[in-house]
Amino acid sequence: MAFKEQYQKLLTGKKQNPDALSAEAVKILEIPNNINAPDQWFEAMAICEAAMDTGKMDDNILNLRTEMFFNGKELHSSTNLNDEDYAEWFAAVVEFNKKTADAGIDESWAELSSLYGNGRFPHRNKTKAKEYMLKGIELENPLALSLYGYYLYYGISFAETDKERGKALLLKSKEKGYPKADTYLLLSEFNSGIDHLEYEQNIKRHIESLPPRYQAWHLLGDFYKELLKNSNKAAEAYDKGMEISDNPYCKYKKAFMIITNEIEGDKDRAIEMMKDAFEWNLSFAANFLGQFYYYNQDFRDVETAIGWYKKAIAYYDENAMYNIALIYLHDDDYQDIEKGMKYLDMAIENGSVNALTEKACYLLDKEASKQDVETAKTLLEQAYNKGDVYATSRLALGYQNAEFTEESDYITAGYYFTAASERGDLFATEMMGRYHRVGILGEPDPEQAIKYFHRAIKQNSNYARVELALCYEDGFGVEQNSQKAFDLYQIAAQDNYHLANLKLGYYYLNGITVEADTDKAFEYFSKAADAENADALYNIGRMYKYAIGRPENPELALQYFKQAAELGDADANVEMGIAYEIEYGGTEFNPEKAMEYMNRAAETNHPHAQYKLGCYYYYGMINPDKEKGLAYLNLAYHNNSPFAALALGDHFLYSTEQNVDYNDAFQYYQKAEEKDYISEGIGLCYLFGIGVEASEAKAFKYFLIAADRDFNAAKYRLGWCYKYGKGTTKNPTEACRWLQEAAEEGNYNAAYELAMLLLNGEGVSMDLEKGIDWLRKAAENEHDVAQFELGNCYLVGRGVEEDEVSAMYWYQTAADNGNEQAKRITGKRGRK
Repeated sequence: MAFKEQYQKLLTGKKQNPDALSAEAVKILEIPNNINAPDQWFEAMAICEAAMDTGKMDDNILNLRTEMFFNGKELHSSTNLNDEDYAEWFAAVVEFNKKTADAGIDESWAELSSLYGNGRFPHRNKTKAKEYMLKGIELENPLALSLYGYYLYYGISFAETDKERGKALLLKSKEKGYPKADTYLLLSEFNSGIDHLEYEQNIKRHIESLPPRYQAWHLLGDFYKELLKNSNKAAEAYDKGMEISDNPYCKYKKAFMIITNEIEGDKDRAIEMMKDAFEWNLSFAANFLGQFYYYNQDFRDVETAIGWYKKAIAYYDENAMYNIALIYLHDDDYQDIEKGMKYLDMAIENGSVNALTEKACYLLDKEASKQDVETAKTLLEQAYNKGDVYATSRLALGYQNAEFTEESDYITAGYYFTAASERGDLFATEMMGRYHRVGILGEPDPEQAIKYFHRAIKQNSNYARVELALCYEDGFGVEQNSQKAFDLYQIAAQDNYHLANLKLGYYYLNGITVEADTDKAFEYFSKAADAENADALYNIGRMYKYAIGRPENPELALQYFKQAAELGDADANVEMGIAYEIEYGGTEFNPEKAMEYMNRAAETNHPHAQYKLGCYYYYGMINPDKEKGLAYLNLAYHNNSPFAALALGDHFLYSTEQNVDYNDAFQYYQKAEEKDYISEGIGLCYLFGIGVEASEAKAFKYFLIAADRDFNAAKYRLGWCYKYGKGTTKNPTEACRWLQEAAEEGNYNAAYELAMLLLNGEGVSMDLEKGIDWLRKAAENEHDVAQFELGNCYLVGRGVEEDEVSAMYWYQTAADNGNEQAKRITGKRGRK
């Protein structure tokens, strides 16, 4: 039954027996929380409205009406209504409150304001919300005074920030005896710098002074959680709020702590608590559930996430608008740019600073031909003017990196920091010190840099302490002194400053002025990582990956590399790219991700990333592009990458292109060898005299070195040398060992050579079965000589049953692959 029909039926029924309405009101109120159920709430409204319409208003009816709107019960009653029923519900409740307001129940104006201020789309109307609230203020209704005072103090809903007037209204509400006014007043002191012990006592006294239903356990919980960082005490306070008054905000906070692993608890139960919190009109609970189902891998369900975001969006939650926009903009499986931009614009319209910045970054990150730089800059300026830190930095970077101008405009970039510094902004003062230290505005200026750093240190800037320490490390504007640098890092680290912790991690890792200590290095890197320092996150990942002072742990290594990469660390981007390439730590192979991460690092001129990108393009991880691959390999080579030197050597040595001079390979292998990077390539150059005088002894030497370093082709070549006595004496046992190791790793040249050793019993025990197995593996992988020899085996029944048909099959296959002996047998010589 539709709401309108259901409610009219209730109302008509109640009017038929007006004398019983007061008793019905008492009956409903006798059962605690009875009115929390939507059906009971609808019945309560019908009782009250029938009493007004029939002239039967009394104290019991008034008490029922007050209970109906206590702690947002009216909003709770409507959460699960469909849009059509919600519209009817909204109209009915507005009409009901207008009747009670006209009847002289002044708090109805505040409740009308709340309806229009918190209503679902499209019923929210801030103009009407303000209009009705001001009517309540004119009548000095305590509820209106309290709510509007709260809105003014924090500049929320339809109110512009006016802390002085807001506090005055709260005090007046308190004088009139409204219990929640004191809660709002205490909340206004939350981040005021008040002594924590004093503030805790104030909250406890406030709680003790109120009836249970008004007790602000949620405020005490937030105090413990946010100011004292005591999760256990916070949880206890939230539990008390749920126990005493079923407080939905306490449910939200406790569920949040469990789901985010801040405290232990039943996650399934916590999810239900979060859903219940939303049903009490806490739209941010729905937004959180959207984030939970999108980002939590154990519960990931994108459709469910989108559903929860849309529930929050129905109540104008700008964070949900922003979050759903991110899905449609950036999730490959759900990408819909039109939808994404629609939600981003909705978020901006509803005051999301994040959305301003995200839209700006999206417009800047598009292909150059599709960028809208001017709009992006305007959005960043708007976000900057609203205090968004990232937008401030992004503007400075935009001018610095020539995104807003044809050439880098360091003066304008510096302007944002200089202007802020003149207004006393510490961060700007720090940045101006850095600008002068690095020489961003021209030549480095030691005097100005040291001046800014000392000025910032007077404001207790740990950033400036670190920058000054760097000056001591380099002897910039001061006498070089590693100990003074270390001391400055220690002072800053006492405040857990991430850059100081990072530097102390390096000092302990490398034993600078202190004895090397990997445990202390890890401890300091961890502290810096807690502050999302990209370098520290990378170093922890590196310690886990390479077992530096702790056991190898691929999962943790990837976790830290990913975090560091997201923060722009080039080394971490390389590690993530490699992880997606080689499936490190259980990561699924993803060439797009590998390319993406490597490209990020390569853009910072990282030589190994340039080398890897070169390989990706050259060998076609996604689509082959040798020209682009060679360009990246040359970039890496000129950045002193020995790996790029090896790769370029391979290009010249193995190329089938006519315009390539094989002799050029040697110079690249030689460059790599100078840095002690050796592959089989330099051995082949010496073996065949490519770009250098031939020397079997030197070839053997380099094959041995490269094989020991796990180069598969070198293992094959080393086994080949031992088999045929090239550069060394013949040694079938060693030949068999190296050839088998190479063959087991997929080298089919090695498989053929090993097979012939085993079939002929040359210096090793003859093993026809194993020999045939290796010969077949090589033959099945297009090794023409192996195919020919396998044909011979079938012809004479060597290691296999004699079979002329199979023999001819392998002769024909070998001939097709160019084997001359097979061609003579099959008569295919000269054929194409």
